[in-house]
Amino acid sequence: MTKTVHEIAKMAGVSETSVRFVINGQHKKYRISEKTRLKIQNIIDEYGYTINQTARSLKLQKTQTLGLVVPRLTNPFFSSFAEKLEHDCRKAGYQLIIACSDDDETIEAEVVSNLLSRNVDGLFITAASPERQRAPEISKNKKPVVFFDRDFGETSSPIVSTDNKAGGRAIGDNLAGVSSELFFLIADIHLPTVRDRLQGIKDGLHKKGIQLDDQHIIIQGKSERSNGYAMMEKVCNALDRSPKGIVSISLPVLEGAMGFLRKHFGKIPTDMVIGSFDDHSMLEFCQNRVVSMKQDVTMLSKTSIELMKQLIAKEKNVQKSNVIQPEISVRL
Repeated sequence: MTKTVHEIAKMAGVSETSVRFVINGQHKKYRISEKTRLKIQNIIDEYGYTINQTARSLKLQKTQTLGLVVPRLTNPFFSSFAEKLEHDCRKAGYQLIIACSDDDETIEAEVVSNLLSRNVDGLFITAASPERQRAPEISKNKKPVVFFDRDFGETSSPIVSTDNKAGGRAIGDNLAGVSSELFFLIADIHLPTVRDRLQGIKDGLHKKGIQLDDQHIIIQGKSERSNGYAMMEKVCNALDRSPKGIVSISLPVLEGAMGFLRKHFGKIPTDMVIGSFDDHSMLEFCQNRVVSMKQDVTMLSKTSIELMKQLIAKEKNVQKSNVIQPEISVRL
């Protein structure tokens, strides 16, 4: 069983400082005798040593941990980002603690409070609402905060997000002329990311002389599979058939919509055009024309951790708005 510095010092009959000098290779600089060094080293060789993280954290006022709060990991985008950020934090010497808010303000407040009570060195947060972005425990807290994905315009902290309007314009531009009928399945309409995607789609279609009519914009609840299923059901019941083209606000919504088509028609009509915000490798197996916006998870994570490191180092002039360009994937 490994020993702490305190335990090694007690076993060797020396001070903890002497043990640290030997561990750090500074025994000669501080004139630790060879006899004492060997005594300490023999104990270390036999048992190994472990750092008392609690004592270290109290001394340095740092825990080398960071917190990430996202709505849910069932959304492939957030799970991909969480995995990449955890990897990048580890490379930077931090352990990432991940918590889910279910896009619920009360739950978000609880998990943020819990992470702060663990004395994390900083927080990455996807806020559920404008109120949460300016919440007192966040705005008045001295811990560094980097907001991710959503910019409600309610904070002076740095924000890392994707250019959703540009992604929407590209999808609209690609789908214009391909299908004479497009239905946009939308959830979480109150979110700035969703509003930007909607505006981008409208702009992209308008550029080609096409207007997205209000009756073709279907809005329901949160970005969940069940709501995608329900929205597709509404569309098919109104048409008495499957639509010629759809755009989904997220992968969970698309999954639900495809589930309805599969259940009620026995298959996904191959002539139906699909637009998707966020991308997944499984879309390659669709026999449809699919145009999707792929968020640059690598750059989003890299930017987030670099901003956090700057905040922890108390650097000045940290860039507040950090917008990453998406990629557009077209599968024929």
